[in-house]
Amino acid sequence: MKAMDANLLEETVRWQEKLFKHSVRRQMRLQKLKDLLGNISGQQCLEISSGDGMISARLREGGGVWTTLAINTQAQAALRYFINGDIGVLQGTQIDAPDQTYDAVVIVDALERVRDDLAFIKECHRVLKTDGRLVITAARKMIFCIGGGLLRSLLGLSWRRKGLERPGYSSQEFFDVLKSGFDVPETDSYSTCCIEVPGLICEALANKVAHGPYNMPPENTGTEEFYHYTKLNVFATLVYPLMWLFAKIETAILGFMPGHNIAAKTKRRVWRVRTQPILIDGRSIAEAAINTKIGTAAPF
Repeated sequence: MKAMDANLLEETVRWQEKLFKHSVRRQMRLQKLKDLLGNISGQQCLEISSGDGMISARLREGGGVWTTLAINTQAQAALRYFINGDIGVLQGTQIDAPDQTYDAVVIVDALERVRDDLAFIKECHRVLKTDGRLVITAARKMIFCIGGGLLRSLLGLSWRRKGLERPGYSSQEFFDVLKSGFDVPETDSYSTCCIEVPGLICEALANKVAHGPYNMPPENTGTEEFYHYTKLNVFATLVYPLMWLFAKIETAILGFMPGHNIAAKTKRRVWRVRTQPILIDGRSIAEAAINTKIGTAAPF
């Protein structure tokens, strides 16, 4: 990015702060990350981000010494509005850092964008200290839900259109990616259909007005973008009370429902590949146990 006029940068950040204050879904994501991270004062932290610079900036308010890797060059350009210092771009699955550098690694909506997610998680394991922790937010795979694949496709927000490698993770798939190097004592899901459906509609409309991801300012922001931000802020101000109400309903009534997003805190342990044993006939032990009466060799 070329050297940017200080006033232009400040104005861009100011508008993004306004939009963030009116985004219930983004605030929920930030709060989940903060809760799972805990105290980071004086710690070395690595963030791997899909480009939401407001979340990156707010995470830094908790202290710690932060390094940020963007998932791609578009994310890197957006993050530069909010972060001082160098921002690298993830090259494949490689993280340019010595072994056991960081106390915490935070993956913010980036795991679905990495083709070889298992190799990437192994790399995160490598750069974490022995007692380090990995905190992740990721999309939950919910194809057969009103706010799942069909609605996203209709709104132009399908995982393919957004450049993701996969639509998200089921609980088992999420565990399978992490199980070789991490214990997962704490997982949570958030943003049920009550929030996600109206939130997706608002996101699609906002992206259309902004001619791109509304929360990721382009490299050369100018007068046209500020015109879009003015309209977006009016829209967000009108919609926010309704979204706030939906959030209260979700908390009070729909807390038992699965959310469309996963947040997890993991604890590093020695890396050991954990694969499920397969029987000669190709079945797993679990499948054999389900289809065979214990103590016999005959299926019932």
